[in-house]
Amino acid sequence: MTFKTDLYAICVDVATEFPGWNFASGEFKNKTLKHTDLAIYLGFGFDAGMTPVQPSVSIINKRVTKLCNYIFEKNRFFSTSMVYMQDVAQLLKFTPEKMRTGYDISEDKDDFLRVARKDNYFKEETVKMLDETTVDVSEAHAALVATLKDGIDFINNHYDLSEESALLKALPPKYTTRHQNIAYDQMETGKGVVLCLVRILLGDFDYVVRYRSDDFKTVYPKQIAELDKIIAALPELKKRYEETGSVI
Repeated sequence: MTFKTDLYAICVDVATEFPGWNFASGEFKNKTLKHTDLAIYLGFGFDAGMTPVQPSVSIINKRVTKLCNYIFEKNRFFSTSMVYMQDVAQLLKFTPEKMRTGYDISEDKDDFLRVARKDNYFKEETVKMLDETTVDVSEAHAALVATLKDGIDFINNHYDLSEESALLKALPPKYTTRHQNIAYDQMETGKGVVLCLVRILLGDFDYVVRYRSDDFKTVYPKQIAELDKIIAALPELKKRYEETGSVI
């Protein structure tokens, strides 16, 4: 618990360097916009004095969340948009190159590498790679500053935060992945479901029907049960929109 407590204290300190940002529950958060929260989740998973850092950025629009809760009766939650930073490692500027697809923070890096070398448990080239992608907790501040900078930079360059309607209309974010074998997944699974909710908020009630159809191709299987729940709610949502100009 000391390692986790110490690392969380470093994260809190890092957040103070970025106006509007704070740290809680394993992620950096920014709630300065009235309509949308921003988050950079770090992917911590503490075990035996180590934790990975596998960050992702999330955009959480409050009206999308409200509509999600209404349709799914508060038993499902989707970020309005989410991108794994390792998928766009080629776009990162501040994180050291060898750490852009993820890195580890160790309670005691020297001891960790000593164990890795013991009895030739790992080949030397593997130990070298571990050395390049592992940060001692005493040096984690700079690495986490770089992670937060890259997350903020990605958000600023790929989302229109000028106003709520501009943000929603510009979704999903446009980017290329770092490798052709890594799918651009903004239309996939739960992300495809939430995009249907976004379109409904904008008054496009036909999108979800098109998306669910066999003509709309995706890489991974669609979440048909969730899509059918949205479609079942369309009559009521259309009625609300016609009467008030809003579905939620």
